[in-house]
Amino acid sequence: MKMQLHALPFDSQIRVLKAVDDQIITAKIQTALVQHESMQHAFIHVQTFAGGVELTGWVSKAAQKQLAVALAADIQGVSYVVNNLSVRG
Repeated sequence: MKMQLHALPFDSQIRVLKAVDDQIITAKIQTALVQHESMQHAFIHVQTFAGGVELTGWVSKAAQKQLAVALAADIQGVSYVVNNLSVRG
């Protein structure tokens, strides 16, 4: 029995690769946020699309808001960061 492989059209392959890149960027940012001791007591949702990152949620201090943007922007592949974090505290 022969298995037939169907290749995706080139533009679909690019969309798949971009989606994978976005997932990797999101995961790296989430890891950086969780591992940074200054980001305790923060609830941050990270969404990435085509290298652009949006941070939503809340932090307990204004300095955490700035730090979250810096951590996200430092990840390879990030083209810009939109900061929609609120300070609760």
